[in-house]
Amino acid sequence: MFCCFSALTKAQQNMTLKRDTTQLVSFDILAPKIETANHIKLFYKSEWFANKRFRESLSQLPLDECLTVVKRVSELSYIKINPALYVFVPIEIRNFSGKKNSKGVLLIGDEEDFGKYTKATISGKIIDARTGKPLHNARISIDKINLNSTTDTDGNYKFTVPVGEYDLRLNYTGFEEDNRTVKIGGNGIVDFELSEKTIRLKEVVVTDKAVDLNVIRTQMSLIKFNAKTVKELPMFLGEKDIMKSITLLPGVQSTGEFGTGFYVRGGGSDENLILIEDVPMFNSSHMFGLSSAINSDGVNNVTLLKAGIPAKYGERASSVMDIRLGNNVDHVSVKGGIGLLNSRLNLELPLFDGKASLLVGGRSTYSNWLLHAMPDADLKKSSASFYDFNALFTMRIDPKNSLSIFGYFSNDMFSFSKNSPYQYNNVLASIKYSHTFNDKLSSLLILGLSQYRNNVSQSDTLKPTEAYKISSSINYNTLKLNFAWLPNDKHSVDFGINSILYKLQPGIMSPLGSLSDVITQTTNKEKALETAAYISDNINFSPKISAEVGLRLTQYADLGPSNVFIFKNNAPRISENITDTINYGANKIVKWYTSLEPRLSFRYSFDKVRSVKFSYNRASQFINLISNTAVMSPTDVYKLSSPNVPPLICNQFALGYFRNFKNNAFETSIEIYYKKLNNIVEYRDGAKILLNNSLESDLLKASGYNYGAEFYVKKNTGKLTGWASYTYSRSKRHTTSPFVEDQIYGNKYYPSNFDKPHNIVINANVHLTRRWRFAATFNYNTGKPITLPELKYNYNGRQYVYYSDRNKYRLSDYHRLDIAITFDETLKLRQKWKGSWTLSIINLYGQKNPYSIFYKSASSLESQFRQSVNLYKMFIIERPIPTFTYNFTF
Repeated sequence: MFCCFSALTKAQQNMTLKRDTTQLVSFDILAPKIETANHIKLFYKSEWFANKRFRESLSQLPLDECLTVVKRVSELSYIKINPALYVFVPIEIRNFSGKKNSKGVLLIGDEEDFGKYTKATISGKIIDARTGKPLHNARISIDKINLNSTTDTDGNYKFTVPVGEYDLRLNYTGFEEDNRTVKIGGNGIVDFELSEKTIRLKEVVVTDKAVDLNVIRTQMSLIKFNAKTVKELPMFLGEKDIMKSITLLPGVQSTGEFGTGFYVRGGGSDENLILIEDVPMFNSSHMFGLSSAINSDGVNNVTLLKAGIPAKYGERASSVMDIRLGNNVDHVSVKGGIGLLNSRLNLELPLFDGKASLLVGGRSTYSNWLLHAMPDADLKKSSASFYDFNALFTMRIDPKNSLSIFGYFSNDMFSFSKNSPYQYNNVLASIKYSHTFNDKLSSLLILGLSQYRNNVSQSDTLKPTEAYKISSSINYNTLKLNFAWLPNDKHSVDFGINSILYKLQPGIMSPLGSLSDVITQTTNKEKALETAAYISDNINFSPKISAEVGLRLTQYADLGPSNVFIFKNNAPRISENITDTINYGANKIVKWYTSLEPRLSFRYSFDKVRSVKFSYNRASQFINLISNTAVMSPTDVYKLSSPNVPPLICNQFALGYFRNFKNNAFETSIEIYYKKLNNIVEYRDGAKILLNNSLESDLLKASGYNYGAEFYVKKNTGKLTGWASYTYSRSKRHTTSPFVEDQIYGNKYYPSNFDKPHNIVINANVHLTRRWRFAATFNYNTGKPITLPELKYNYNGRQYVYYSDRNKYRLSDYHRLDIAITFDETLKLRQKWKGSWTLSIINLYGQKNPYSIFYKSASSLESQFRQSVNLYKMFIIERPIPTFTYNFTF
């Protein structure tokens, strides 16, 4: 909201005061007189001025004085669109720290010190005027001296400028731009508040100017959703889904229809670090990808980093997804939705006179009807359910200390064809303590844990003696100490230490039921300690040039108890060639790995709308998902790095050109990248993944490369908004062993499971009227590569299957169109209860996209040695699926 200041002229004491005897009139009568006298146009709603009366002579005053009186009497505010257009809006006038002089200029610093200093340091916080939440990446700019500064994750800003008078501009996407004149005479602390742009009048549409952070920030290959943009994400099954929305952006692809996780630039789903309040989530989806595991109603912002990853992040090779929940509310807020598949509720409330806040959210599903509507006979007899719960407590102890406590729990249950029930759950928790030493140095201490457990059962009612249950788990505990140091206006330094303790149970098989004869089997537990120290410096050389330089040093220790297999020299690494086993006791160091990881990002801006960026980063990953399927399945296991399984190493180079058009209404970018990977974990044909104590003998060491180009266009303003993108991406792998038994495809390069060369996404949001909104999303990508059996035969009483070369075939290309139409019940800002109805249709034109391909034996035999088989395709969604959801907030 624009803040306008005007000075009211005081009458001289020796003047003769005359009583104004002009009549009182309504604003509907006064407004045309003001417009005629000043050659302007006013927009407003008559009901906003109900029961308000003004003196008719008011129109004869200077415009600034006239509007100031109207604003005071009506308790409204106004926005100056241009010199001839003003819009009254029912938004309360904001207060901010600082002192104004008689001309409405904001004075910063002690007036008695004006003239003593040549430079001054200004700091403070930028927050949402309505909720009190800090605004991350809000921009402060002063064109006169080419100053561009942005806030950190807590909404804090800081800059040093020469003393003097400036025109200051505040920007944040989806919020009113704030322009004001400031006179800086010395150091000062000033907090600013910005208001969301939420009013649309029939006569004129008020839109915000898109900030140009995509051009001016050093970081490239970054996807950012703030609280405002989360509200505008595409609808999936009647609600906003962060994970699904991420897969619609360049360089990111879904693992498949209702697949779990996502691929980033040709990397596997396990190569993505998904953080919620600084702790990782190992399974980010409900019901194998039907819904995201994160309730978007409680999300404050989401950041996905695909390249140039800052040094404070480690653990994964491809990307980092950092999710922050809402906090610092100043009023009670309730959001929720009731749909055909699930319902959700999110509560935010202030505590202790605004010093603390609590966010609580939960979801549950009743989605069996969707499975029963599937064409596959087994899916029709299946069932699925989930629920999740999250809570975040934040407290500002004093101006220098704050505390937050976060907790999350989710549970999923799935039964396939009334058999093989599968259950998994996530438990996340963190405690964060923030301390500010002074205006240059602050710290953040984080204690966190993440647990992931899954159970798969085979409850065969026909053979209860063979019923069993297989369980596996991951326990992750972390300690982080991060520091932020601002030595001057040119440097922003981050440094700290991180430590992680991993505990894995790859699998335990136990009897299910009293009649089961299954013998308990246990695989060896795994344990490791990963410790890292990092430092990075974001340097602003000039308004046109900036860089971020960082270094991360990681030490990894594989810990006992452990049994390490010794394989015969100059021989294939198969179980038959194990010559010895070395046993290590509890907490004994089995193997050390050290990784030095440089990070570099560079930006050069040609002007305010064009820039080119380059980045390089090296990353190490010490935990891998072992899977012989293209998507996550109940039989997948995680494996820590060990003497026979070295860590995955990724080196990535990226180059991008960024260009905005029409006053930042359009964003465009082109990025190219190349990734070199070493120590990739692959599996030999016929590998046994589950309950295998000699799993290392079924794993192969490989290397590979990924490369691609990403084209992106986004429209930020107007009735039609959205984006379109095209991604070309290749992902290749190859083994290097001299032994045929340890080779895949004769050591030649083959497509990885994540190689999908072409991807096109078009997403559009249209405001049909003030209350009706329409959204559509079209997605196309090349079919994923698969390996198929080519021959099945019997020999000496045993059955053999001959498979094709690795990933020789592909599923047919994937494409789908989803639409949603939303009706808002009310547009009144002061309305306590606000509801909306959303009708969405998944797969509008009923495209049959195969989820997998499998074979079944035919009834006739061709010969004694060969059996005829038929190919079948499994479809998850082969017809349009409508959903209906009621969303509300109060």
